[in-house]
Amino acid sequence: MRLRLRHLYRVLPLAVVGLSVAGCLAPQYTYVSDNADSAYFKVPPSWHQVNESSLQSTEGPATQEGSYLWSEAYDSSATPSVAHIFSATTSPVAYASVLSLSSAERNDISFNSMRDLLLPVTQAARSAAASAHENLSGFASVSDQLITDSHNNRGIREIFQYTLETTPETFDLTVMTNAATTKLYFLLVQCSTTCFASNYQEISNVVNSFTVGGGS
Repeated sequence: MRLRLRHLYRVLPLAVVGLSVAGCLAPQYTYVSDNADSAYFKVPPSWHQVNESSLQSTEGPATQEGSYLWSEAYDSSATPSVAHIFSATTSPVAYASVLSLSSAERNDISFNSMRDLLLPVTQAARSAAASAHENLSGFASVSDQLITDSHNNRGIREIFQYTLETTPETFDLTVMTNAATTKLYFLLVQCSTTCFASNYQEISNVVNSFTVGGGS
């Protein structure tokens, strides 16, 4: 079973800034930023950008939830592929996006809707999925955290597991909205549960670097 993000958005160009290191040392990270929407994160230099055209094709058009302002993906696999996103994968992969919210859509944003943005995580969403006979198994909640910052951005970081095909997969999901609730910021880093445990520090460095700005 191949999973897709429930709410996917239209992509605008991304500015990728590489870190220059004095001397002969290789850069420690690749810095990825959406300057227009004040979104930023970093990945190890061994992670490679997923082809933008393939990513856009997988995402499809804007949905009723809003419209894309920006998105980007990086894959640590030696053969990076959009097919590794939202699917069982043995190497860490990161996907980030920024969504523009209309005035009507802002009313639907809550911490629980953020938790359930990718897959049903809350009890209510999992019960609804079971009633709809969705083929989901192996759920486990690993960590649930509320996030606020000095710009009054707010959101969640949710680490959870599902079994994809026959592979237990761990998802590290961060979803935030700005103070005006006009934008939704999304970062997902995932891989198999075994991979996640082996690469936890590296994955945490990526997730903890995710920063969003203030403003409208």
